[in-house]
Amino acid sequence: MKRNIVRDKNGVHLPCLMCGAGYPLPDACHIIDKKDWRTTQERESQANGIPLCPNCHRVFDEVLRPYLYGALTKFDAVGLPDSWKRSNKMAVTEHSLPNNDQRSTQE
Repeated sequence: MKRNIVRDKNGVHLPCLMCGAGYPLPDACHIIDKKDWRTTQERESQANGIPLCPNCHRVFDEVLRPYLYGALTKFDAVGLPDSWKRSNKMAVTEHSLPNNDQRSTQE
């Protein structure tokens, strides 16, 4: 599956979807973590992956998904994956990033 996510139909590696950088070994980033995906789907799907460079993959997992979860929850979206609530990766820092609401109360 990873091969289908990170390569085009001619087998050429796709650039990072976020920054456009080309990497010799791009990451196939899960949009929804495997554990959450398998609660509703029988098997992996190319629809659940995007090609990202290692740096953007980390930003997506640790920053964007939790921010999206917060915004979509405020918009009353339901059925969001649990994995989006917080980063499930080991972070460089022990501090979590504040969301926009936390920033405005701190200023």
